[in-house]
Amino acid sequence: MSHARNTEAMQASLRCGARTRSGETCRAPALRGKMRCRMHGGAWGSGAPVGNSNALKHGYFTSEAFEERKFVRTILAEAENLLCQLPAQPDTNCNPRKKRNPTRPRNRCAPSHLTNDKK
Repeated sequence: MSHARNTEAMQASLRCGARTRSGETCRAPALRGKMRCRMHGGAWGSGAPVGNSNALKHGYFTSEAFEERKFVRTILAEAENLLCQLPAQPDTNCNPRKKRNPTRPRNRCAPSHLTNDKK
């Protein structure tokens, strides 16, 4: 080139400093008045918008949700205990094709995998 390029301002500007995937710091110049380059969040409009509806909590881990689930578990456990306390009655709605062993008593309680006794 026949003329000297003025690159002093570019070389003297602050660098971004964000960590890249390789673990090194980004060598791109930071934007005016910012600490990061245009690729690492220094550009206008980068970041979450004000009132971001995508960041709203769904409420599954709130204390009210915990209490509601605990209440439902206790109601279900009480209903299961009540069903287990009922006297055994002959099965009137049985399937005639299905043959049962009449000597073996029928368990009217819920299977053990449905109970929450392990906690």
